[in-house]
Amino acid sequence: MATAENTDTKKKKKKRGCFWRIVFWLALVVFIGSVGTLGYLFYTYWQGQNEYEEIASRTVEVPEDGQVTNLADLVVDWDTLRAINPDIVAWVYMPGTIINYPVAHKDGDSEYYLHHNFSLGEGSFGAEFGSIMLSGENAGDFSDEVNILYGHHMRNGSMFALFAEFRDSAIFNEHRTIYLLTPEGNYRLQTFAVEHVPMTHASIATPNYPTDEEFTAFKDWLVEESIVTPDPDTTDTLADATKLFGFCTCDGADNTWRYITFADVAEFVPISYVGSDTYQGDTAVEDGAADEIAADAQERAEN
Repeated sequence: MATAENTDTKKKKKKRGCFWRIVFWLALVVFIGSVGTLGYLFYTYWQGQNEYEEIASRTVEVPEDGQVTNLADLVVDWDTLRAINPDIVAWVYMPGTIINYPVAHKDGDSEYYLHHNFSLGEGSFGAEFGSIMLSGENAGDFSDEVNILYGHHMRNGSMFALFAEFRDSAIFNEHRTIYLLTPEGNYRLQTFAVEHVPMTHASIATPNYPTDEEFTAFKDWLVEESIVTPDPDTTDTLADATKLFGFCTCDGADNTWRYITFADVAEFVPISYVGSDTYQGDTAVEDGAADEIAADAQERAEN
């Protein structure tokens, strides 16, 4: 009798031992798979950012110390960028930050560059670096009243992740200047508001308004609903602003919400002055004249 009981006990222990060995090996496989996936994601992030840095080193001239004293000194090799991707419409640069990227645009399509980088490579396994893009609802020459640029909120802080940090007024006020370089000329933009809105809030990205009064009401709304306190307060310049730029990224914690940093034009340099020694800061073009000059430059380029 005792022998039978001992045999049964040994069998039970053997079964339990077998069960825990199976659990161990399954856990090990899951662990190795998780480490491999994380390694792949980090490698993809590194590869994506490294590719953009390599493109920047070949095509854009910006000060190494980030101190821009003359807007005309920011030079972009548009021909080289077009050879990489003909959808190029701008370059966005923010001194002292990681933001230094080409901007792509597909008319009527705001999805393609969520999944494809500037070199047209497609991401996978949740590691989609994408490209900074101008909304497909906007005109590619930035002639709209409201121009929205989108960028992913990458977990390594690249692309437009910084704009989510602008919800903190202190961080927002550290980076009030954004440079948007285009084939028509260079813009120096000054930020004035940050909005936190659900992704269903499509009206905030309306390109143009039927009347000046409605556009003015929109600008007033941006100031009233902003979640930051600008220092210095530059909202008094909005009254004469005819063009706004929004830099949009997802919340990160909740992808159904968006952070959008808005800026207006502080200075515009026509492309004919870019890279030359003839431009001085005191000859800056007023915002209201920028569209006309840009249109003339585009017409000359096409003829």
